[in-house]
Amino acid sequence: MTDDAEEVVTDWSELLPKRAYVLRSPAGDDLLSTYGGPGEQPGSAVFFAHSPEGDGELGITPGDGWTVLRSVQEAE
Repeated sequence: MTDDAEEVVTDWSELLPKRAYVLRSPAGDDLLSTYGGPGEQPGSAVFFAHSPEGDGELGITPGDGWTVLRSVQEAE
């Protein structure tokens, strides 16, 4: 479940390369990540995720159950 202060990115075409986002796994775990660009599969995205277990590349699709959240609120 997302907090009211969190903004879910529903249109992945709005993702900006090299920008930080939070990925929420289907299990509810949050990973700080950097958007790397579109993935090989249509509609997929590649992120470089940072976790205590180590960093790595993660390819996700909208049907995988992952949620993309903006990690920094835009200044007004």
